[in-house]
Amino acid sequence: MIESGFSRSYHKTASRSRRRQRDIASSLARITPSLLMVMLASIPLLFGAVQPGVWSSYAAAAAALFLFEMWRDGIDVGFIQGRWFLLSLGIFFVFTLLQAVPLPLWLLTFLAPASQQVFTQSSTLLETDIAYHAVAYVPRASLAWWFFLLGLLLFYCLLRQYLVGTRQLRIVVAVMMGVALLEGLYGLLQALVPSLGVLWVDSARSYVGDARGTFINRNHFAGFVEMVWPLGLGVILSLSQRWRENAWAGKYRKRLKVYLSSDQIGFLLFFSIALLFILLALLFSKSRAGVISAFVGLISFLLLVHLGGKKFSTAAWVFTGLGVAFLLFYGNVIGFKVLIGRFLATDDNVGSRLNIWLNTLAIIKDHPLGIGLRNFATVFPVYNSPGLPGIKYIHAHNDYLQLLAEAGWPGFIAMAGGFFAFLGRCVWRVRKAGRRLDPARFYIGIGAISGLISIAFHSFFDFNLQIPANLLYFVVLLAIGGFCFRRDRSRMGGGSD
Repeated sequence: MIESGFSRSYHKTASRSRRRQRDIASSLARITPSLLMVMLASIPLLFGAVQPGVWSSYAAAAAALFLFEMWRDGIDVGFIQGRWFLLSLGIFFVFTLLQAVPLPLWLLTFLAPASQQVFTQSSTLLETDIAYHAVAYVPRASLAWWFFLLGLLLFYCLLRQYLVGTRQLRIVVAVMMGVALLEGLYGLLQALVPSLGVLWVDSARSYVGDARGTFINRNHFAGFVEMVWPLGLGVILSLSQRWRENAWAGKYRKRLKVYLSSDQIGFLLFFSIALLFILLALLFSKSRAGVISAFVGLISFLLLVHLGGKKFSTAAWVFTGLGVAFLLFYGNVIGFKVLIGRFLATDDNVGSRLNIWLNTLAIIKDHPLGIGLRNFATVFPVYNSPGLPGIKYIHAHNDYLQLLAEAGWPGFIAMAGGFFAFLGRCVWRVRKAGRRLDPARFYIGIGAISGLISIAFHSFFDFNLQIPANLLYFVVLLAIGGFCFRRDRSRMGGGSD
């Protein structure tokens, strides 16, 4: 009896210990996804995270989470498919890191003669000896941005590790759409009440009366929205497509009655109205490049749907018609006249942008190996001719030219080539396997690709990808597109877990 009592007590203690271990393991497993969603939701709200202390903190948080996951359970790199993508990332990170490594001045004569002349003249003027210097003019700034980009790469790896099924995919999209709705509503208030401005930033008076959310700059707000809104369209179409398939399968006899009585019809209505508010805010950002880029994204979405062999359901067309009517009605309430005037107006910004681009091309010509990441603002004043007195240009107003100027030809070819190779691979997967994909994977994946195409087009005219929040959302779209159009046939249909 005594031994039996001890045995029962031992087994109870062991069972409680195992339960505690399982609870601890489960809690640890939830830490990283929860913090990833917090980072995803918060970074746009902090004025786009443009302050160095903010974006460096996010990079450090991503690195800490990555190390935590390595300690907890390791990182499965099975999601990395495509040697070109991996090779391009490797070349870019290695080359841009080497730009910040001090080199002898005699070696710079062959690698970067323009930089070597600047450093030699500086040494003469300062009456000091400069024996070593990096290709980057300000290596500290270059290294800081390099570590931020590394943090984004680690964030990408963690997010791809988290995306194991359509349930996780919907959570990520819900967070992104929730933030976009908050930004959109705030932007509409700014359009309705021009004196509202951007809270806590009293000096931001450049875009009074324009929808810009917490981004301060309306073009960066438009870039954020144009990336996110196609995901909402993907969610709406995936739901309507699933209902249509169920109806034709005979699961529902009276389709109209089922649509009206379904528990999900309320969610679909709410999601559709939220998406329309977001698009309305985009219109009243008065960002011409942003609105045109969003239209480019819509055309891309329609073409990809056709390429994948899918068709719009009747419900989708009905919601589209209602959405257009909604936009026209509320747009008229706020006032389309100012918006149309903005599109018809011609100002000096076009000419100033052309001057910036021409001067940036001069930098590229003198520095084929680049000037170092985040060094544009330091070097451009030397080449700013003709320039406007009192204006300091921090960015090239063209992400491609700035990347080429800072990362040089090797870094530019690696990064831009890898990105467009990724897009091409996703488009090929849409054509090859679109019919077999689960509706959620198909439409949300196309939404992600359309958002990437939008921002890629917008980047010819602005510097959205120099804004940390927009750059992080760009990386999230890459992760979503990579997940939805991966080659893993065993998960082609998408799971619920």
